[in-house]
Amino acid sequence: MVEADRFAAPPETRASVAAEPPLRLRGIEKHFGAVQAVVGVDLDVPAGQVTALLGDNGAGKSVLIKCVAGIYEPDGGEIFWEGRHVHVHNPREAVELGIEVVYQDLALCDNLDVVENMFLGRERLRNGLLDEDSMERGAAGTLADLHVTTVRSVRQAVASLSGGQRQSVAVAKAVMWNSKLVILDEPTAALGVAQTKQVLELVRRLADQGLAVIMISHNLNDVFAVADRLAILYLGRLVGIGKASEFDRQLVVELMTTGRSARHAGPAAQIVGEAEPIPRPPEGRHPEAGPPAERGARQETEAAAEESAGAAAGAAVGPGPQSFFGYARSLWSRVISGQSGVLPVVLGVILIAVIFQTQNGKFLSAGNLVNLLVQGSVFMLIGMGEVFVLLLGEIDLSLGYVAGIGGTVVTEFVQPESARPWWVAILAALAATAALGALQGTLITRLRLPSFVVTLAGLLGFQGLMIELLGAGGTIPIPDEIINNLANGTLSRAGGWIITAAVVIIFAVLTVVRDRQRRRSGLSTPPKTLVGLKVLAAAVAGVAIVLVCNVDRGVPAFPLSGMPWVIPIVFAVLVAWSFLLGRTRFGRYVYAIGGSAEAARRAGINLAWIRTLAFTLAGLTAGIGGIIYASRLRSISTSFDGGTIVLYVVATAVIGGTSLFGGRGHPLHAVLGGIVIAAIVNGMALLGLSAAIQLMATALVLLASITVDVVVRRRGETAH
Repeated sequence: MVEADRFAAPPETRASVAAEPPLRLRGIEKHFGAVQAVVGVDLDVPAGQVTALLGDNGAGKSVLIKCVAGIYEPDGGEIFWEGRHVHVHNPREAVELGIEVVYQDLALCDNLDVVENMFLGRERLRNGLLDEDSMERGAAGTLADLHVTTVRSVRQAVASLSGGQRQSVAVAKAVMWNSKLVILDEPTAALGVAQTKQVLELVRRLADQGLAVIMISHNLNDVFAVADRLAILYLGRLVGIGKASEFDRQLVVELMTTGRSARHAGPAAQIVGEAEPIPRPPEGRHPEAGPPAERGARQETEAAAEESAGAAAGAAVGPGPQSFFGYARSLWSRVISGQSGVLPVVLGVILIAVIFQTQNGKFLSAGNLVNLLVQGSVFMLIGMGEVFVLLLGEIDLSLGYVAGIGGTVVTEFVQPESARPWWVAILAALAATAALGALQGTLITRLRLPSFVVTLAGLLGFQGLMIELLGAGGTIPIPDEIINNLANGTLSRAGGWIITAAVVIIFAVLTVVRDRQRRRSGLSTPPKTLVGLKVLAAAVAGVAIVLVCNVDRGVPAFPLSGMPWVIPIVFAVLVAWSFLLGRTRFGRYVYAIGGSAEAARRAGINLAWIRTLAFTLAGLTAGIGGIIYASRLRSISTSFDGGTIVLYVVATAVIGGTSLFGGRGHPLHAVLGGIVIAAIVNGMALLGLSAAIQLMATALVLLASITVDVVVRRRGETAH
């Protein structure tokens, strides 16, 4: 769909709008069994005017607009769009015609920012990847053209917006495309005085720009403030229609509640049962138009509060470069408001390290730190798979045994009697685990079964399948050294430096180029000092890891040094999945579904396909973790405890910062959570504490993480 650039030209006046209404309804009927929801409605919706659709609850307003929007197909009558007869079978076809609906629930994803919401389902791509800069400019331009000034940053999460700001974003989302008719369902419901004024001004502005507007509202003050025409429904029938200036409040209420009136409207209006004329108001504004008098008492206070809220929310990413101290203040504001990112888990890792180091001086030794990373690698990898599912608001309890299947397949394929190459064994194992994920995803999405039940069944079934594949062999060793070296092998000292240097240089180049591009485009950018600090931090972290890995951590008879292979493997998976979730449509849709599945559905996203693919990727990633598990033990056994592993895996993701409620998380969270769990287990083992104590300590950390998640979520829900 080509984006309309209508707002670049001076606003059209209503006098210049063509006489032919873009939408004409003739005899529209819709029945639900014996219930007649809409009966023989004739309605013209002119361009450049606001047509208010009125009626009591159950009058058929929502059903009528859903017939226009393609959600329902009329049982009778005809729809004419721009002079031609059309059949609108689904919302996508309505959008292609230029019909947009802003529903009362707004259909926005709170976890996405303004740009991501406005382009949801219609993302701009560049070389197959999300073109964030272009979308940011488009969103900012549309809001500016509509004179929406309270939304100070297009990069702030919708969850941080007030009701009026959200409504403005929803309207802007509707009109930024090739829209010619905008339908607004109760746009001022549950809004404060200042927010209501803001939205009504926006509605009026849409019509003045030449769009046809239908507004459904129960608030007659708001209706008379902006409406040019009224269309009144009673029990599915159109009982009054005409210019708003020909009606008054009492007449409208009578028609809405009884379907008739003993009074006359003006000559430019038609009602049922009219008898005596009512006085016509003077030319110009209706005597009851505009907000009631009592609105003025609180107007300035609420407007000021809204401006202040918008400024606070948008300070972090305002247009153009920012000062270092200003950026630091905005980051601190986000931290104290609950948007702390990975900061809590990073601080937790530091605290754990300090505690265990004071109790045992070997905890931060090079050998122990490397062992800690290798031990946590399995949880990190399977945890990154679990993140895909948790982002959807689902859960996968089977990933432990899916990983076991992966380890079993790779082990069986390299046995002497099979004699298949190591890479064939790995591909077969990953294909098998991805297929298991796809199977479960299909059952969940197509049959609409609960993920908890399906994956619990998978946990039991895949355990049995694993035992069946291993047979009575008990423990089967892996004879292939390449497979065994995935977890046990090490790079040369020079190899570790080369790989780390390459990663840091690539990161630095991409970061600097990205910053320069945004500065040239005039988009919001952090201060250059912070960009330099990010690159420096990456370099310091890389150097520290290589130095630790290159320390000889063996014994005199068996020296051991160098970076374990598993560290770059985990890093490669982290980069790949971070890229997939952050730079592709698939990733955007995963977050959208987790934030609001209904908003994603209305945006035209194929929920079933995205969910199935997410479960498939979870199974694939679990397969990688299973291969590393088998490699580390150099074997696979029927004693494999996938049930315990999956519990640790879920804990890994949640402790790292991924939300159990969906819509918030990152593969990095699984890596950080894996480090936390490995540090707890490793540190307590050094102190000689029992396994029972280790389990209880891990449980306490998990409960603390979930508590933080719930508190942050509740604060977001009650913030506005």
